[in-house]
Amino acid sequence: MSAVDDLKAKVRRPEKTVSLCLAGDLQAEFEDLERELAAARDQPSSGTLAGGSAEAAEIARRIQALQAEMREHSEVFKFRGLTRREHSDLVARHPPTEEQLEQSPNVDVNWETYGVALIAACCVSHPMTEAEAGELVDILTTAQYSALYQAASAVNILGLDIPNSFTASAVLQGSKRNSK
Repeated sequence: MSAVDDLKAKVRRPEKTVSLCLAGDLQAEFEDLERELAAARDQPSSGTLAGGSAEAAEIARRIQALQAEMREHSEVFKFRGLTRREHSDLVARHPPTEEQLEQSPNVDVNWETYGVALIAACCVSHPMTEAEAGELVDILTTAQYSALYQAASAVNILGLDIPNSFTASAVLQGSKRNSK
């Protein structure tokens, strides 16, 4: 086996996940409860360990239940990067329109169609055609679409390296202190 064959055998294309809560109306309920909790915590303590009222504890339980409900209504989308050739072929299938070129001569794709096509091509957790991806993004908000598009872009265009986890470092630092 040649050195290049050895390298080729090791290659695994990058993957990235994004979680979307599809019951977006629950966000407002969560925000309302957070405000209620802040107000309730300002009330005199009733002897609870957290120093809040019984009302605050009840609101906190409602928030946790709502978070669980939001997780139940969430979908995790996994995206896998395309090969260089697959991506360049996708770009070639979505050339900019004359109007787009007039507005921005350096544009290399039709942004109206490319994003949806990229999502469809890269989403491995929910396989879909470009038409199905179009139907999906047509009922999402711009923010939800952007989250999916950014994940698909990240595995294809942006540089990916070994990420740092500040949370893992903090947990391990805390466990080192506690083990002394």
